[in-house]
Amino acid sequence: MGSKILFATDEWFAAAENLIQPSEPVFITDKFTEQGKWMDGWESRRKRTAGHDWSIIELGHPGSIRGVKIDTRFFTGNQAPRFSLQAAYLDDQDQKATKALLESRQGCGIGTKAGEQQMKAVEVLGSDKWVELVKMTPLQPGYEGKSVHYIEVDSKFGKNAWTHVRLNMYPDGGIARMRLYGTVQPNLRSNKEDKMMDLAACVNGGVAVACSDSHYGKPANLIAPGRARVMAEGWETARTSNRPAILTAGADGMIDFQSDDWAVLRLASKGRISSLEIDTNHFKGNFPESCLIEGCTLSDDLDYKQETSLFSDPQQSTKIKWICVLPRTKLAAHEQKTFQLDKPTPPITHVRLTIYPDGGVSRLRLWGQPASKL
Repeated sequence: MGSKILFATDEWFAAAENLIQPSEPVFITDKFTEQGKWMDGWESRRKRTAGHDWSIIELGHPGSIRGVKIDTRFFTGNQAPRFSLQAAYLDDQDQKATKALLESRQGCGIGTKAGEQQMKAVEVLGSDKWVELVKMTPLQPGYEGKSVHYIEVDSKFGKNAWTHVRLNMYPDGGIARMRLYGTVQPNLRSNKEDKMMDLAACVNGGVAVACSDSHYGKPANLIAPGRARVMAEGWETARTSNRPAILTAGADGMIDFQSDDWAVLRLASKGRISSLEIDTNHFKGNFPESCLIEGCTLSDDLDYKQETSLFSDPQQSTKIKWICVLPRTKLAAHEQKTFQLDKPTPPITHVRLTIYPDGGVSRLRLWGQPASKL
């Protein structure tokens, strides 16, 4: 998503950049550096001076934050015992300061700590006074089953947009990964020309809200930037356990099987879809035989939990009125395919991708215009 580490007080054992790596943390038993044991995370030295360690991260895109996940995996005797999170929305006037911070990080990383120039540069931001989203919270050692800590952010901050966060460790130690969950909040009105935009893209504010199964990959991957580099960067379900022993085809040539695998996406803005792209990149022996795409319009006063419950609860979901966006259509292995609709859809807020009978899809692009532009 383009996030960057702007500052860290100390990175003796492991660099702060590891916090935002997309990969899962790993442990290599016999790997050491001149500083000590190599760790896949951010780890400071054992503090022997007043204060505590902290870092500043610039978010890839302005957005709200509804939840924070801190993973201390493999930090079993050296994890940070506590953490907190602060946030701020920095405007154009602060860009000079953040640019100076980023430039001052050249040469930083493992075996280093913030120098006098960096400390002066970071003071300008006044990050110790930023809004506290998560108060000081205990962290468990990074053993299996205990390393992941998910904290919901108070709903009163639900619609606030943030550009930067400050991660505090008390007083020192290590954290493997940090994940921030929320919604990108771009200025859709800045698209002054009547150009089509991807209404589903997470960088435009699209959100994956529910799915039937995410055994091998999350539906949020469907709306991630760019093409997937590997299969794991797509949405993939488990093989449907109740599939027939012998598959048969109907008169239309499609597999005669009712699918239970689906994913629902909330569009960045209520809008009309004119064309779409389905990409099965890397899915060569596990692509869906076909897919169906539908749309619906819901009230914009639902929060994330209400949305998830609405689509996941079979009794509630039957009340939703779906319209067909793309009828059930054959897919192929490792293929990026575009579909031009005969006419734009009515204004819709959500789409449901159903795959038959199971499998993986790398990306879904839904091109159209926000209702505000129509």
